[in-house]
Amino acid sequence: MINLYASKSQCCGCAACMNVCPKKAISMQLDEDGFLYPVVNSLLCIECQLCKKICAFQHNINHSDTLKKEPLKTYAAILKDTNFLKNSASGGAFVALAMYTLHNKGVVFGCAMNSNLKPEHICIENLDDIYKLQGSKYMQSDLKNTYNKVRKYLQDNRIVLFTGTPCQVASLKSYLGKEYDNLLTTDLICHGVPSFSLFKDYIQWFEERLGGKIIDFRFRNKEKGWGHVGKVMYKKNGIIKDKIIVPIESCYYYYFLKGYIYRESCYECPYASPYRVADFTIGDYWGIDKIHPEVNRRDGVSLMLVNSQKGLQIINGMNPFTTIIDDNNKNNIKISNYLYLLESDFKKARQYNGQLNFPTPKAEEREMILNIYRKEGFKSVANEYYRKMGKQIIIYRIKSNIPASVKNIVKEMLRKI
Repeated sequence: MINLYASKSQCCGCAACMNVCPKKAISMQLDEDGFLYPVVNSLLCIECQLCKKICAFQHNINHSDTLKKEPLKTYAAILKDTNFLKNSASGGAFVALAMYTLHNKGVVFGCAMNSNLKPEHICIENLDDIYKLQGSKYMQSDLKNTYNKVRKYLQDNRIVLFTGTPCQVASLKSYLGKEYDNLLTTDLICHGVPSFSLFKDYIQWFEERLGGKIIDFRFRNKEKGWGHVGKVMYKKNGIIKDKIIVPIESCYYYYFLKGYIYRESCYECPYASPYRVADFTIGDYWGIDKIHPEVNRRDGVSLMLVNSQKGLQIINGMNPFTTIIDDNNKNNIKISNYLYLLESDFKKARQYNGQLNFPTPKAEEREMILNIYRKEGFKSVANEYYRKMGKQIIIYRIKSNIPASVKNIVKEMLRKI
């Protein structure tokens, strides 16, 4: 029987093998840590080897030495629409690309949280649904049969924007098997992905502490500016309430930022490098205060890398889809209609964005955390975290309750000493 991977570090869970199987002999199933892995049904498998051939992650398809080129252009980007900007994780570059695609009568694929707070790829066709795809989802998205849907739209001559992690973009390209003029791809500066199972158990534990039902969870909230502050909405006794989440007070959030709970393959990711697989790469422009101190960064700034000639055409105000769009729908749509763009320097930008250089290193804490999770469940994971971090959390709470005016006085006194 076909063995799809020798070790878990060789599988990114992209589901391309499941999508390509002509006999539907492959299903994605959860392992003991809650990560999805492909499982082959030997009774259905005809050993055609398509699943092995299509694996972009193992074969570095679309990532060969001949394609190892650094981005053509680097920009700091900020969305002009302030309402959409407030709900974006960083500077809203994704929203601009989505608007550009939708105004060109295209469709947009991206990650959304469903009613159970599970991340999954969906397709939208109008501006009113962009909000579903906004914001960070710090876990792995379920792609299901997304690749099949993308191909169908492409074959119907629709413009398609696909946004996902680099391994998902590479897998889509491998699945399609050829270049499509009407496909636009965007990958994220990805740190790594935890499992939905772990997040789901975290939510259940959190609900018990809140005494209510969580109805919305946002890892990034800008009420206090751009940064790593989240917000949860929950219903308690019929009343909708909210709570701000800071990383140190959330074991899940803290472990994510530390890189302790990612999928095995994330620690050996070939796409965490300066050589990108998509037309555009987007993420937070960390370090913008040092590289471009003149930029107003309060509401977030996107780092936007242009990696292909198609992407460069869009940035330069030329529409690469003019041969596809119906004559009646042709118009002069420019990305600059949606974004403020400041040309930047890739070498400087990558200094403050580690995943443009190498994957997140695997820490010893990962096995300890997941071992507790396997044997005792999430409650024990949380108990262990708060046992270790209790003092730091108390110190944080004390500092955060000190008025800014007092902090400034103390800083001035220390400066004079």
